[in-house]
Amino acid sequence: MASLVFQAGPNAGRRYKLGEGDYIIGRRSDCQIFVPDMRVSRQHARIRRENQQWSIEDLGSNNGTYVNGQRVQSGVLHDQDEIIIANNKIRVELPDAQPKGRSEFDAHVTVVDLQSPSLVLSSEDASDSQRFWHSSAVLAGVQDSLREQRLLERKLSAISSILEIAAQAHDPNQLLDALCVALLELFPSADSVGVLVEDERTKELKAITHRSRRSNGPGASDIRVPGTIIQHVVQDRRGILLNDGSGAGVIPVPVKRSSVGAGGGASASSSGAASSAAGSGPVPAAGPAAMGDGPTAIVKTASVIDPPSGSRMGAPIQAHQNHYGVIYVESGSRVFRQEDVDLLTSVAAQAGLAIHATRMQHQVLLKQRLERDLRVARQIQRSLLPAKPPDVVGLEFAVHYEPAYEIGGDFYDFIWHDKSHLAIVIGDVAGKAISAALYMARLTSELRSRAGIARTPARLLRRVNQEMLQLGDEGMFATLTYAIYDLNSRTLVFTNAGHVVPLLRREGRVYPLHAERAHVAPIGVMPQMEVGEARVQLHSGDLLVLTTDGIHEARDAQGNEYGIKRLSRRIRSARGGPDDVVKAILQDVDSHVASGSQGDDITIVTMGVGAKRARRRTDTIPGVAPGEPLPPEDGDGDGDGEPEGNGEPGITD
Repeated sequence: MASLVFQAGPNAGRRYKLGEGDYIIGRRSDCQIFVPDMRVSRQHARIRRENQQWSIEDLGSNNGTYVNGQRVQSGVLHDQDEIIIANNKIRVELPDAQPKGRSEFDAHVTVVDLQSPSLVLSSEDASDSQRFWHSSAVLAGVQDSLREQRLLERKLSAISSILEIAAQAHDPNQLLDALCVALLELFPSADSVGVLVEDERTKELKAITHRSRRSNGPGASDIRVPGTIIQHVVQDRRGILLNDGSGAGVIPVPVKRSSVGAGGGASASSSGAASSAAGSGPVPAAGPAAMGDGPTAIVKTASVIDPPSGSRMGAPIQAHQNHYGVIYVESGSRVFRQEDVDLLTSVAAQAGLAIHATRMQHQVLLKQRLERDLRVARQIQRSLLPAKPPDVVGLEFAVHYEPAYEIGGDFYDFIWHDKSHLAIVIGDVAGKAISAALYMARLTSELRSRAGIARTPARLLRRVNQEMLQLGDEGMFATLTYAIYDLNSRTLVFTNAGHVVPLLRREGRVYPLHAERAHVAPIGVMPQMEVGEARVQLHSGDLLVLTTDGIHEARDAQGNEYGIKRLSRRIRSARGGPDDVVKAILQDVDSHVASGSQGDDITIVTMGVGAKRARRRTDTIPGVAPGEPLPPEDGDGDGDGEPEGNGEPGITD
């Protein structure tokens, strides 16, 4: 296939294969052959195939188009022609074309069969001098072929060892160190090999390892990577051969040992630049926007140094559409060829597959570890919740707890203050997952430990709020309802700290237990919180329903919330005791959400008051001394002995 090979200029080492259609050479980004050189016109020249011949046409450029040293407006191209556009030298390769200037004698090709000991000449009637010339050429060709065969065997052996390394190495750093050693063996003319890997988080190139024949270990000196190689390897995702010794765009990258994908080490931006030796930060990519007035403007923010003389090549480390880094090889004595770049690209592809596999394995292990930690955290969280509701004669309880994730922020509890006073707690911690679970664990611990000291909801929440603020968990808070039920008098004293309003079903109607004085700010928000409480007298047949906002805010496919009104209607129409009401609520919520997903934790606690006088089945209460009396209380926590009515049926504050 016809090709254009850039031998000098910003695109040095790149090969463009020519097919059907026109090929515009220019510095506009939409040109088929883009040349980031300010001396090249935006649309400089056109190459096209006409009548089985390739031709070139200058498109009115300022600096002209030259073929074999002659300025041309248009003309036919031949194999091995040299096109010069500004500082760019381009070799024309037309394999199917007859080379220009070839003699009839040169057209006779001698065929050498390496499997046969005989040498076959192309012309039987050749003269003795011609026969001698042909014999010498054939012998030289055989020697070259044998040398190439030995080189091929050595390269195949090196590739085999690289594949073996990739199969055995589980650590990406170990793989890349071994890869550099193998590449020095694979390319005897190479002086040094370096690997830059893209950081998974910052997307910058990190210098991971460097091997040199003059050093005994990895990372003994700086990697000096030409910016042209970084640009084309990262942006175009292909190997590149750089024979230009001008030194433009060469950037020193200090090697620092670091984990693949982790921080540390000198870096180069993934769009095509490296860090300076002084650590001045990522250098802009060498694209059109960063080129400035010439090709050396690629390193505006980094110190430019003259590169070592000789040939340099690079190849992308990539796999499954993911780019992982760059392999760089340099030599100061010999010139690499196209087959060397192809071989390096193949080796880099194998390294990319190995890095991809190790990263996927690492992600799987992290996911498994996270899932295991979440399972343990969920078990711990569930152990902090009551195993079952209390067994009380004359009271019937039902509970449903369903976190949206492995662990949630909702919580509930039953706390005995003494044998005749039972606290019912339900709450919701802001946030989800582990942070919310830890906050919930500390909050429930504070509630339980202080329940025996502060016997009223107002006093208890005031002290617990102070303790939670001292934790210093910025942004964390919790809403909750704390209600104490007196088994003897059937009164319920409660405080609502920013939580969902409790509902009371009585004789076919549903009442929200809302008392303005009993509603305070959530726990962990205000340092000095004024806390009040309210009292409601319960009767036989009453049903108390406490929920979290996961019920009210459950949304259907159109985003409509379930809402407290629909919840009240479902409670009112439900038949049976607390367990039947909980099932009815959940079925109605599921019907509302339909195909939608659960976005928040769901918790429901219900208590039904029976006809019998309530009493605890056992007199043993953990943490409460037998016969210890409750302190006198007035219902609103202010000690004035005068409860204040708010006009709602059965509720005083």
